[in-house]
Amino acid sequence: MKTISLGELEKQIMDIVWECNECSGRDVLTKLKKNRKLAYTTVATILQRLYEKGLLIRKEKRIGYVYSPKLSKERYGKSIAKSFLNKFIDSFGDTAIASFAEGIDGLPKKKRMQFLKFIEKHDKSK
Repeated sequence: MKTISLGELEKQIMDIVWECNECSGRDVLTKLKKNRKLAYTTVATILQRLYEKGLLIRKEKRIGYVYSPKLSKERYGKSIAKSFLNKFIDSFGDTAIASFAEGIDGLPKKKRMQFLKFIEKHDKSK
């Protein structure tokens, strides 16, 4: 899957669609209006762009379009993280790996242990 980065408003809208699992542009607008003032046309445009980027499924209903996520938030997050890590290592090589290892040392102990167990588990599955 091609990694697609999101702008701030796109991410907010995707979070709403992931939360609702299926919603109309009006549903998204209602949730967004709690924190910011937007026009319906702005939300409709962003939903259209997310659909064109392949992140949303769109069904035509009597009331207009209803959107649902094409992939889970978890799967999208994994794709973004993997892409970032690959680009980081491709660009900076061993320095990137050393920096990443130092970053792991800075995690709270519980998160660090969880991360290390995940690496060990993943390494054994290969």
